[in-house]
Amino acid sequence: MNPPDENASLVAPKSSALQMLYWRSEILQVMYWLRGEGFGDIVDAPMVERFLGVEARNGVGYLDRLVEEGYLTVDGSFYALSEFGLKQGAREFADSFSELTKPAHGECSDDCWCHASVDEADACMAHRIEHNHAMDLKHDPHGHTHDHGHAHIHSEDGHDH
Repeated sequence: MNPPDENASLVAPKSSALQMLYWRSEILQVMYWLRGEGFGDIVDAPMVERFLGVEARNGVGYLDRLVEEGYLTVDGSFYALSEFGLKQGAREFADSFSELTKPAHGECSDDCWCHASVDEADACMAHRIEHNHAMDLKHDPHGHTHDHGHAHIHSEDGHDH
């Protein structure tokens, strides 16, 4: 994951209850991401603000509240995810990116038998290849290959060049 664009601004909800939920999610996700990317387990408010964007000055005000609620620990001006905060941060992060981490069309899910053995993996791959070939024939019953935008020049002898 790349850090957010520094020129982008997050738009928080207007009600105070939703703002708290919003900023808790954003802060936990950023701190979880920073930790995962190797930027460290301990951050200060300016670092969190840098990764949250322009409106983050509002959000970092919630750091002390997250300490009170048990999501973060504090040591001077530095904050870290508590064990509870780490679990919640992982959950928030996974939820935010769930659409991007789903198997693509034709890929196996985590509970597919192909993850259990090499034989199952081979059988699964063969099935997917067969299925994809059948789908290709369904869309092009004549079995023509597609040039994907590459020009073919047909000569008088009938061959592509």
